[in-house]
Amino acid sequence: MIATSKNNEKKLLTYSALSTYRKCPMKYNLRYEKNLIPVYTDEKLFFGGVIHQALEAWHGFHGEYEIRKNLTLAKIDEACTGYETDWNKRKVRLLATEMMIGYMEKYRNENFEIIAVEHEFNGEIINPKTGAESKTFSIKGKADGIIKTDRGLFLLEHKTTSRLMDDPVDKLWEDTQVGIYVAYLRDLGFDIVGVLYNELLKCSLIQKRGESEENFQIRYAELCAKSKTGKSSARRQLPESDEDYAARVREWYLSENRFQRTELLLSETQIDLVRQDIWGMTQQFLDARRRNDWFCNRESCNTFFGNCDYRRYCQSNYSETVRRELFEIAVTPHTEFNSFSNTSEEGDNCADF
Repeated sequence: MIATSKNNEKKLLTYSALSTYRKCPMKYNLRYEKNLIPVYTDEKLFFGGVIHQALEAWHGFHGEYEIRKNLTLAKIDEACTGYETDWNKRKVRLLATEMMIGYMEKYRNENFEIIAVEHEFNGEIINPKTGAESKTFSIKGKADGIIKTDRGLFLLEHKTTSRLMDDPVDKLWEDTQVGIYVAYLRDLGFDIVGVLYNELLKCSLIQKRGESEENFQIRYAELCAKSKTGKSSARRQLPESDEDYAARVREWYLSENRFQRTELLLSETQIDLVRQDIWGMTQQFLDARRRNDWFCNRESCNTFFGNCDYRRYCQSNYSETVRRELFEIAVTPHTEFNSFSNTSEEGDNCADF
């Protein structure tokens, strides 16, 4: 089934779809033409999705600080349902909670006005040379937020990252996503002049897992063998409790600045280039679909998150057995528009720069 716009039955494109095609046309084909969705969510994507839901709650409610804080933390608990018996969810919940506590304390008093959060848009893809609409494709997206500062309206773009940006201006030149969002939000009447990058640094501390009794006995014997007395005062390393780990993470967020905001203006040239790029991509899509020829870019098989979700399937020569193990066929490949999603697919906002 091909995902189409409800309004005009055109095939929907998103920034994620465009970005996926650039990296690997075959991955685009499997995800957005055949609607194959991975059964399992990568932990980093899950974490990014949880943080985005928490930020939506924080910026979407305009009340007293304690009420906003409690609503935000409750959203994290909701997103991590089942964390009591799931170690990975418990870890994500703990890290997300401490990140947001640090974030909320730093930005307790904002210097901008929230106009909208998680704002969706639909738009037509236009041939920049003729002004004609695409007969096959339309575009859809969801902006993290729209804010008003003393310089005008800005796109609010959340990024969870393991390294804060060194050169935001250079990043903006590469950021097709921001250009797409600003262009189509302008079409809806939002006179957006730039972007506010809102970066949240992921904690690098690892919870101490301790050692088993068996491993301790091996280590103890080795220490005794090296000792002149044949004895050792070593003790078994016990697992770090969630409470102690949370305290270390909280101190990590309080010890230095772990958040960064950068406000940048966009040029009209950037917006025009983005519109040209989108049209050019649609022509490549049409050609690939017409020839049913989807190039597999093996250089993209390994990503920041690890192996591509589709790597095993491609390596198996598209085995039906592997497909059933790893994927489900979704009604729509654009899971970022689900009412409640634990992924951060749209824009890959959880990824490093």
